[in-house]
Amino acid sequence: MKSGRAGAVAHLKLLGLDLVFGGAMSLQYDPDQPVDPDTWLKFDESERIEAVKQYHRRANVRLPNERLHAVTHVIVENQLALGEACPVESVLFRLMEEGLDRHDAIHAIGFVLAERLFAGLTEKSQPADLNAEYFEKLNRLTAASWKEHGR
Repeated sequence: MKSGRAGAVAHLKLLGLDLVFGGAMSLQYDPDQPVDPDTWLKFDESERIEAVKQYHRRANVRLPNERLHAVTHVIVENQLALGEACPVESVLFRLMEEGLDRHDAIHAIGFVLAERLFAGLTEKSQPADLNAEYFEKLNRLTAASWKEHGR
């Protein structure tokens, strides 16, 4: 590792941080790279959303609703930051073992989340435990089922 300021900047880049404007930190996001939970959670929700939006802009990804897409990424990353306390982490690893890259796995999980949120807003009858149903659907999600639907 480099020494001095250059070494510190290189280390911060590995953590998903970037030094800008004389030492202020901003979050740099790449959905294909694991996010350090402590670093991720130190940033405000709006900063996380902006970092996700900036990633997609840099990647020239056109989205019908950039903010909704970014919020979905952030919710999934927040759940991943909970580690073993939330089954989303094991689902992500399983989907990646089945052949999805990390970004596609986040989209697959985010799709299940969006379906559950939509059902929660539109269905009159709700299950007693919304999280249990969400986690059950995540456990049934496979890379093959995600690809099968043309996603």
